[in-house]
Amino acid sequence: MLGLGLFLFGLGVILVIVAPIGKRKNNRCSAQTQGTLREIKERYDSDGNLPSMKTYSYFVNGIEYQLKSTAINPHASKVGDQCPVWYDPNKPSVAVERRYGSNKLFNILLIAEIVILLSPIILAVISAGLGAR
Repeated sequence: MLGLGLFLFGLGVILVIVAPIGKRKNNRCSAQTQGTLREIKERYDSDGNLPSMKTYSYFVNGIEYQLKSTAINPHASKVGDQCPVWYDPNKPSVAVERRYGSNKLFNILLIAEIVILLSPIILAVISAGLGAR
């Protein structure tokens, strides 16, 4: 039980840090341009899965930028496909291939992460209650 509790606590801490970063990036990347899927690199990870790293190119004010992502993009599945790219107008090198119109997703994730973070405490209380019998 202790190992599971520590794992969940660590996972919760990581996720509570990651969600606000994603939310800020989603808010900053408010300008849109057309991008092109330039490269797909597939490689096996340590678990034997085949994730693909996709490289997109896009232009802002005549300057070419690149976005690398492992996310699935419904608009681009093969090299040469065009897709929307959202970028930060103050720093065009910061971009995402998918922007969320509202922050509901990030808020739901944050709530789930807080529950995960608190779950070791809940497990400890349950475990203590069972041990007292």
